[in-house]
Amino acid sequence: MAGESWVVTMPKLGETVTEGTISAWLKNIGDTVEFDDPLFEVETDKVTTEFPSPYDGVILEILVPADEAVPVGTELMRIGEPGSVVGDTSAAADAGSVDTAISATGAAVPVTAPQAQTTAPQPAAGGPQGKLYSPIVRRLAAENNIDLSALSGNGVGGRIRREDVEAAIASGPATAASGDPRDEVIKLTPMRLAVAAGMVKSLQGTPQVWTSVEVDYENIEKVRKKHKIAFKERNGASLSYLPFVARAVCDVLRQMPPVNASIDIPGKTMTFHPYVNLGIAVDLDQQGLIVPVVKDADQLNISGIAQQITRKANAGRARKLPPEDMQGSTFTITNPGRTYASAPIINQPNVAILSTEGVSRRPVAVGDAIGIHHVGIISLVYDHRAFDGVTGTGFLLAVKDILENRDWEPEVGQI
Repeated sequence: MAGESWVVTMPKLGETVTEGTISAWLKNIGDTVEFDDPLFEVETDKVTTEFPSPYDGVILEILVPADEAVPVGTELMRIGEPGSVVGDTSAAADAGSVDTAISATGAAVPVTAPQAQTTAPQPAAGGPQGKLYSPIVRRLAAENNIDLSALSGNGVGGRIRREDVEAAIASGPATAASGDPRDEVIKLTPMRLAVAAGMVKSLQGTPQVWTSVEVDYENIEKVRKKHKIAFKERNGASLSYLPFVARAVCDVLRQMPPVNASIDIPGKTMTFHPYVNLGIAVDLDQQGLIVPVVKDADQLNISGIAQQITRKANAGRARKLPPEDMQGSTFTITNPGRTYASAPIINQPNVAILSTEGVSRRPVAVGDAIGIHHVGIISLVYDHRAFDGVTGTGFLLAVKDILENRDWEPEVGQI
């Protein structure tokens, strides 16, 4: 008689994550695994994570193919106790037998042994006859007026997945392809599709306003030049302009609660956050964006902010940042590079996002003379439902004042 077996299910990878995609199986049916051996990689719109085995045993079944998006809690594979033989179904034949399901997060719940299916699956509620749609597919389609019957699915058996709906949302009205044989057509990744859908949703639902000011970084540049080598050796992080901007932003956010807030128009409420969880947009080699979050950034000095940004950005680029480190931001900063000025899209549910632009040497008025200083633009895009122009402009001017006039050396040079 077959021994005990365990079912591994799709784990919950974050508060707002409802499904994941098995991007790669790392074990095959019949393989022997030990506790903590890697089983599979699961990809969400934020991160790719490798999950370990919760048990010693033998892979008896793999229930979901690679590249398939499935809801949290879906059974992914079955592991038998050491010595189990693949194909031995005697345990399942006992209608009263109960296995233990262990999710990839380690939680264990009883699962009734599988029974033979004698009838064809019925269509899910809300879907056309003969087609199965997951709840998230039906919701996304309803929210964006997408006709599911007109879509071609890329899942197993032509199943329409979340990614298919997101692609339809992002593409908008269909356009004819050029048909040039030199064109290269690639399949969009779940991350790229999620970024596209998120940006469209943010723009469609939020009246976004852009404003900017010029900042003279000359005093900061002098401090950077004097301390950047020692700072890097001491903190393992570069003394770029970003930690200075982040430090100033945190100070001003504590003084201006409407900018560090979330808004709920249907609920007729606005939530002010008495802390700053600072999101920092990070590019993944032009494959997508993630936003690592520095929790309680307003409690950190420049060294602490620089260390946290560097550590989380590096982990994110290596696809090793845990989901909880990309949740809970109250305000976001993005650094697009050597640009003059840009207008980023708000990272929901924040009500504002700040862009730090390129810094270059330019002529500026210094009293009655002309000097060459390090100058750059900072830009703010904000949700006009949350606050008005006087608040947005006041926020930027306050950040500018701190950057230009604070004595930064005591904080940067401290050991």
